[in-house]
Amino acid sequence: MRSVSTASVAAVVRRSVQGSTVLLTFGLCLAVLSAPALGQASAPSQVTPQPLPLVFWEPADMADPVGRIEFDAHALEPEPPTTGYPNMLYGCEAPRDAASVWVYGWELRNWSDRPNRAMAITRCATADGRAFVDVETVLVHTNKDWQGFVNLVRRPTDGALFCFSWAPGALHVFRSAEGTSWQLLTSKAYSDHDAMCIRWDFASGQFLNYQTTLERFNKRYPDNIGNFRRVLSFRRSPDGVNWESFSPPFLQGALLWRPDAEDPVDLEFYRVVVFPHHSRWAMLVVDYVPPPPEANSRRATTKHGPRYLTEWAVSRDGLNWQRPFRHRDALEKVIWAPVQGPLVRHGVLRFYERDGKCAGLPADRLFYATCRANGEFSTPVFTMPANGLALNADARWRPGENPGQAYLMAELRDKSGAVLPGYERARCLFENTDGHALPLRWEQKTGAELAGRPVSLRLYLRDARVYGLLALGPAGSSIS
Repeated sequence: MRSVSTASVAAVVRRSVQGSTVLLTFGLCLAVLSAPALGQASAPSQVTPQPLPLVFWEPADMADPVGRIEFDAHALEPEPPTTGYPNMLYGCEAPRDAASVWVYGWELRNWSDRPNRAMAITRCATADGRAFVDVETVLVHTNKDWQGFVNLVRRPTDGALFCFSWAPGALHVFRSAEGTSWQLLTSKAYSDHDAMCIRWDFASGQFLNYQTTLERFNKRYPDNIGNFRRVLSFRRSPDGVNWESFSPPFLQGALLWRPDAEDPVDLEFYRVVVFPHHSRWAMLVVDYVPPPPEANSRRATTKHGPRYLTEWAVSRDGLNWQRPFRHRDALEKVIWAPVQGPLVRHGVLRFYERDGKCAGLPADRLFYATCRANGEFSTPVFTMPANGLALNADARWRPGENPGQAYLMAELRDKSGAVLPGYERARCLFENTDGHALPLRWEQKTGAELAGRPVSLRLYLRDARVYGLLALGPAGSSIS
């Protein structure tokens, strides 16, 4: 396992957890959390009760790990083609009625006919994310210099829709109050590269832009942009028109997010897709590695190289990012890269391509904690809910194993870390089972007997994936 430079975002992180040292490294495709020795787990370091649900994306989500606890992410799964999805790239959604939403997307028309080249915004409606109806084009704007990138963003404070579209060196901004009539606000908000991901930031009440920019660099293999490499920068705007560059805290004053020593040689950040997820933020980072020109599989038509991979990155606030899954290709099963998204309908998270292709995952199963051999960890302290708890977990035996080795046990502890009588691990065992809301039972107890008390859950696992802990609602329904 390689160690990782402490100067980077995906740094080796050492910290004390109740006297134990936790080392986070990255290698192959997993982020690995190691504890130095087996032994009795002490009290969780968090004493302020945390709200449910809890997720397990990173070491800070747990206390007192024992064994080789690993963190990983799923690749998007291809789905059958959608029905009725128009020839557009997904942009954003907007409310429509109680059962459905408007989906706004864009396309560039007449690309080869420059005098008539146009950027078009189309919308359609969907209830389930699979079937689309009521397709209509709401804007067509001609500009012979349109480049190949557009973002559509809804501002939730007033419901206004914004269109950000590039011509050479100039970001054009359009706005619509109701989604059908559009006004050009500016034809040059600022100048930069055309790849971007703009979203609304609830915390600051402004737009944030994860902007790809070009940095002069002595590349080993110059491609279609010569001796420049693609890196990421950050911009913010109160109105979508007036933008300023800024440095998020994790960059420590730097204005550019660059590849680090743990990345493959020649890596560039091509572009990103950022979206809120489980009160946190997730990012698809489209990575790019220019090949030697004589080995470029696209050399007959362009100096631009082929795709490399697309990794997941995670953040608690959308500003400070970690890259723990940099060797997991999130798009290895679909190849194409989305521009914006996702759309979440009925518990499924989906990204779309212009030809009706889509790929997705269960919305509550992107990232997880696991342990190939015996492992254990504690959750932060939380307040026991009135109707008990459920785990989102997969403890199925591997194909061909019968009996298998996967198991998951849960033990309730008080806020000091002491096991609560009657809630020992042996009373709550899962084997060869999988569920998004597996109710926790300690024989006849559900934990509801402790409603209102601060507690933590100690999990014991082997060859199981743990995605989250959630509260049960009345009659056993889950509360996400």
